[in-house]
Amino acid sequence: MEKPSIYLVGEFRVKDFEIFKLMKTDDCLNELLGFYVIEDCKRKAELKDYPYLVDVYKDNPNEFDAGINLIKVHFISEKDFDVEEKEVLEHVGVSLVEFKNNTSTLFYIHKNKDIKKFLNTYDENPFRLYNELLQVTELRPNVLNFKISSLSNLYQEQI
Repeated sequence: MEKPSIYLVGEFRVKDFEIFKLMKTDDCLNELLGFYVIEDCKRKAELKDYPYLVDVYKDNPNEFDAGINLIKVHFISEKDFDVEEKEVLEHVGVSLVEFKNNTSTLFYIHKNKDIKKFLNTYDENPFRLYNELLQVTELRPNVLNFKISSLSNLYQEQI
């Protein structure tokens, strides 16, 4: 079987968040495309979560009905992507969580030019990068005090 040219690497997992690195292999070189941050909001989706639907439901906001839980998928990169690439990024990201019963999923793309700065200290302390990536979420958890040894586990916990 041939190695895929684009693949995901699981980076970080805690109770309500997961981080995946999206990589591309080209001529035996690995290139970082960006990171997926998956956020379990643990709340019902609200109309304000869908600003493009506010006008549709402005006369009857009670008719808006969404899943009992909202999951947000954020893609964070320092790169720019065209419309077709963004559609692929959304498809991959949403496919990580879709088909959960009675759940709403939203997708966002964020540009962060500081990722390279955090990648420079990644080997020393990857939690600086993870903490920066998690700042796009609702809860903005602080994971700076996590221990490097927790990364050898499937699920990281504050130790």
